[in-house]
Amino acid sequence: MNPEIAKHFARVTFLSDNREDLSKVLVPSLIIQCDPDAIAPVEVGKFVYGELQNSCYIQLNASGHCPHLTAPELTVNAIKSYIESDR
Repeated sequence: MNPEIAKHFARVTFLSDNREDLSKVLVPSLIIQCDPDAIAPVEVGKFVYGELQNSCYIQLNASGHCPHLTAPELTVNAIKSYIESDR
């Protein structure tokens, strides 16, 4: 990876604060949270859930920040459950 691109990505990822934007999201959203997640602890997922209108929160019994990599079957099941629900 190009070091300048990596530097820009890290700056945007770790120094941005978009909490005020959450209330503007109108699209139904699924929040998938792992526990433990060293990057975004459970409190972060619950905060996002509380701020997003029309959202659903699913906490997986899996670790890591990328559940599609660490727990792909659980992630697929969570997404399928969300899509099939009446919300």
